[in-house]
Amino acid sequence: MAKRLIGIDIGRHTLRLAVLTHDQGTLSVVSVLESPYEETADQVARLRDTLHGDFNLGDRLAACLPGGAALVRRLTFPFSDRRKIAAAVPFELASQLPVALDDYTTVMQPPVRNDAGATIVAAAVKTVQLAETLAPFDAHGIPLHILDLAPYAYVAGLKDFLVDGILVSAMEQGTSLALVRAGEVLDYRQLPFGVGMEVTDQAQAIHREATLLGRSHQPGGLSLQLMGPLATPELLTALSTLRDEVEILSIDINGQTIEAPFLPAVALALRAADTGKPQAFNLRQGPFVLKSEWAGLRKNLLLIAGLTGLVLITLGVSMGLRYYDKQHQVRILEQQMAALYKQSFPKAATVVDVPMQMKSAIRQVQEDSGIIGAEQLSSLQLLRILSELPKSLSVDVDEVTMERNEVRISGRTTTFEEVNRMAETFRHSPDFEKVEVAESKMDLDGKRVSYRLRMILSGKGGAS
Repeated sequence: MAKRLIGIDIGRHTLRLAVLTHDQGTLSVVSVLESPYEETADQVARLRDTLHGDFNLGDRLAACLPGGAALVRRLTFPFSDRRKIAAAVPFELASQLPVALDDYTTVMQPPVRNDAGATIVAAAVKTVQLAETLAPFDAHGIPLHILDLAPYAYVAGLKDFLVDGILVSAMEQGTSLALVRAGEVLDYRQLPFGVGMEVTDQAQAIHREATLLGRSHQPGGLSLQLMGPLATPELLTALSTLRDEVEILSIDINGQTIEAPFLPAVALALRAADTGKPQAFNLRQGPFVLKSEWAGLRKNLLLIAGLTGLVLITLGVSMGLRYYDKQHQVRILEQQMAALYKQSFPKAATVVDVPMQMKSAIRQVQEDSGIIGAEQLSSLQLLRILSELPKSLSVDVDEVTMERNEVRISGRTTTFEEVNRMAETFRHSPDFEKVEVAESKMDLDGKRVSYRLRMILSGKGGAS
């Protein structure tokens, strides 16, 4: 039986639908269509009729949120176990994002393992927005299996059709630029404009962001592939006057050509074919998991619970047999620790919590001998260095974090050049051994640049 792959591209004023079939290794296009609407919920309610009937068990449906709906960061961990990474992601994101994550849902792509551990791409999406997007589908019993994020969903679906360069998705709700290398998104920019902006202004903005995006990867310029309902010949002409190697993307599936306006929907349909894409998200997790999949999950959970019960019984018996022996060993160790503490600190009056008292006593000795902070840059000195930045630098400092061996500074400025000048100023200071720009990114309004600097302290407190 052929499996249907259904991509749902929800625009600001139009819903586009792509229905593909995958039968014995052959991919075919059943239909691509569009219909105007005013409310997303109303259009979703009519989706079942649009597809001419109910959904089959093998159907796979996918949609995506615009890139501007998420805060995305690339994280590195010194370990590669997926469960440990999943547990650590919310805390790591909270330390890097300028918002509290109480009202956000976090999601991550599968880890990419390396010799040092693993690297992942993680995102935070407002829980309210996620719930509002999924509510119409769940209310009408439409089995939306995958809710991804643009432009990751588009690149994952069109991976076999893209060349290394920049994929420009000109959509009604905004334009995204994805830097694509070997079918993966290395970086992306989200521009807020969509319908209603002059084509020449769109071209200027796209050219500017494409230049910044590709500067560190290919100084000579990267090719641009345009897709989406706003990827018009007029936009192509305007961009061609600004840069070389610009084209409107179209693809061929089993002899049928798919033009640019329907490519996002087709990309989502192709994305639906595989739930384990290495460079893609699926927000259908946790409380938002597809309800129709709970039955299968419940069977697995019951099996796991049974096996867990047997393991717990076995462990309980084993622990009962070893309980008294372990208690005896603990008493011996406590006596040895108490004796060592009294030997090291004979003036101690009482012994209550040996490890805690030992740490406190060692800390006090270190402070008394002046070991801590003897040669390290002080907070007052750091503030003085910041106050002595050249007046020609137009930078705002929002946050300064100082730890034992490093300083992190974040804020905003007007251009990327200002960020580089600021970093270069710190590099000339003898107080810092290493200065690097951890992040610099244009804000959504295109007027300010957010930056984050990381500086390793010189001297005793710095890295050796």
